[in-house]
Amino acid sequence: MNMLAPSRPRMSVEIVFDFVCPWCCMGIRRLISVFRQRLDIETHYIWRPFLLNPTPQNDGIDFNDYLESRHGSRERADRLLRLIEMQAHEFDCSIHFDRIHHVPNTMNAHRLIEWASARGDCNSLVLAIFEAFFQNGDDIGNPGVLAEIASRQGFDHDLALHFLSGQTLVGTVTAGQIQAQKAGINGVPSFIIEGLALTGVHDAPALNRLMDAAMWVSGRHEDLRFGAPRMSSFSQRA
Repeated sequence: MNMLAPSRPRMSVEIVFDFVCPWCCMGIRRLISVFRQRLDIETHYIWRPFLLNPTPQNDGIDFNDYLESRHGSRERADRLLRLIEMQAHEFDCSIHFDRIHHVPNTMNAHRLIEWASARGDCNSLVLAIFEAFFQNGDDIGNPGVLAEIASRQGFDHDLALHFLSGQTLVGTVTAGQIQAQKAGINGVPSFIIEGLALTGVHDAPALNRLMDAAMWVSGRHEDLRFGAPRMSSFSQRA
């Protein structure tokens, strides 16, 4: 270890998201990839829940029923799904809607991330859950499925399954949903750094400008190159 090497500033990135949102799958994968290449910063991710379907039955709903309720007809939904799959390829993300037959309640998935975050880095777990749903069509509301995904990312399978079999942290996830709404979050994915917010799927230049602006706001950058909107950070509003 080079003791003379300057330490990198540590920047916290708050990500408000849901696991059944394809734009979250694309946007989060791109953001992590871009910030992994920033050798001037050390990035710490804070995962914030935003349940797009907070009131469906615990076992979720049929995918076709979900599409028709959201888009009116399967034909209109199919056109949208094809466009999303094409956009996903542009962001180096693979989405296969034909493999999805069931839209799960994502409470358990968000509970798992809350649990895993207290035990270490869970970035790979977040990405693995997205992959399980959008690439494989797995039921990510099922505790057994989630525990297996967690075990492949280095977490103890039996501990994860035992946790998921109960209701621990349901209140935490529900509170996170309320906090997001109070903070003015009405679209996902939303990325917040030093009170600067960016919503949606963005390319590398936009994400780097957001980080540069956040570093300037925090006093760790010399010039401002991005006019991002200012808002209270999600953690401060919690």
